[in-house]
Amino acid sequence: MKRIILPICLTLALSSAPALAQLAFVLPMTNSSIRPSYSIQVSNNKTTHIIFPYEIRYADLGSKEIAGEAIEKAGNVFRLKALSQNPLMETNLTVVTADGRLFSFLISYKDHPDALTYDLTKMLLDGDVSKSAKVSSGSKARLADNLNRQGELAMHSRRKIRHIGYKTQGMNLYLKNVLYKDDVMYLVLGMDNDSKLDYAIDYLRTYVMQLKRAGESSATQDVPVDPIKTFDTSEGVIPRRDALTKVIAIERLTLEKDRRLVVQMGEESGGRQLTISIGPEELATARPL
Repeated sequence: MKRIILPICLTLALSSAPALAQLAFVLPMTNSSIRPSYSIQVSNNKTTHIIFPYEIRYADLGSKEIAGEAIEKAGNVFRLKALSQNPLMETNLTVVTADGRLFSFLISYKDHPDALTYDLTKMLLDGDVSKSAKVSSGSKARLADNLNRQGELAMHSRRKIRHIGYKTQGMNLYLKNVLYKDDVMYLVLGMDNDSKLDYAIDYLRTYVMQLKRAGESSATQDVPVDPIKTFDTSEGVIPRRDALTKVIAIERLTLEKDRRLVVQMGEESGGRQLTISIGPEELATARPL
C-alpha cells in the first residue's frame, strides 16, 4: 500500500509545481498602491469643465462616446461633453499635469449633472490632490494658476526667522520665512528703508556659494539659482522710511554643510548692496505652505 501512495503524492506534487511557479510571479496590490478616482458627470446638452492646478500634459478618454480636450487659451482647463443622448455606461478619464501628477476620473452620464465645474485647485490648497499618483518629479515647477496663490500666501505669512539679515546705510535686508509647497520653495524677504533716500532696486539675485576652507586659496565658483517667479516685481522702489516684502520662488533644494544660498540685492545708480546668506539648516527646516 505504501508503494502505491508514494507515487501518487509525488505525482501530485510535480503536477502542482508549474501552477505554484506561475503564482510566485503574481503579487497582490496593496491598499497603499491603489489611488481612488474622482467621480464626475457629463451630459450631451451641457459642457463639464475640470480646472487642474497645473497645465495639462496628457489626457486619455476611455470611450469614444465622450468628447474632451484641454482648452487652448487655458492649458489647465479640460472640457467634456457626451456625444450621444443615450445613457452611457461608466467610463474613465486619465489626466497628467505639468507637475507630474496623475488624476483618475470615473465618468457617468446624467441628463442634468449635479455640477458642471470641478475646481481641483481648491482641493490642492487643502492638501487633497497631493495624494494623487505622481509619475515624475519634474525638473522645475512650471508657472501655473496656483503658483500666484501660493506666493500670495507666503507673502502674508508670519515672520518665523529672526537671525538672518544685513543692515547698512539705513537699509535692512532680512529673511522672514522659508516655506515650500510640492517642489517649490518660497523665500520670504523683508526690506526696511530707514534712510532719508528712496531705494530703487536694480537687481535681486540668488546663487549657491561654497565656503572656503582654512588656508584654501583657490577661487570657488558661485552657482546661480534661477527664480521661478518673484513676488511682487511691480514694486521696484522701497520708499524712504518705509518697508517692503518680496517672495522669491525657487526650485526646492537642500545644501551640503559647506554651502550657502545667497540672496543679493543691489541699488540702481547707488552703492548700497545688501547680501544675506541662508544655511542648510534653514532650508532643511522649511515649513509647509
